[in-house]
Amino acid sequence: MNNSIGFKIKKLREQKNISQEDMAFQLDISQSYLSKLENGVVEKIDFLFMQKVAELFKVEPQYFLDDQVVQNIADNHNSAVGNMHNSTITIHNTVSENLLENFVQNQNQLSKQQEQISQLMEMQNKLIERLLNSSK
Repeated sequence: MNNSIGFKIKKLREQKNISQEDMAFQLDISQSYLSKLENGVVEKIDFLFMQKVAELFKVEPQYFLDDQVVQNIADNHNSAVGNMHNSTITIHNTVSENLLENFVQNQNQLSKQQEQISQLMEMQNKLIERLLNSSK
């Protein structure tokens, strides 16, 4: 039995009686690309795309990763964790480094903006208090 991600996508699609064309439209991809995914021609699949597929079929993204073992491309024979010669590891790198950096930058900007808003609200409250005290 084939446990590839593409095969699992195809199996879910067929269980729901959805055509490749309809599913491709729903996922905003070409039917040709979906066909290549299902047939194992495309092996690298973006995590955000997998999230969209998981949401479409109401399954956890982990469903597609179960039983997926990937060769250690770096082929680190003598790593700090021991000899990795002729071994496989499971890779869970789901977010690109660039995306992570952007996320951290956005979080930092949001924090600064929240601090500025808090300071403005404090100033506004003091101004309102002064105005109320001066009108008495």
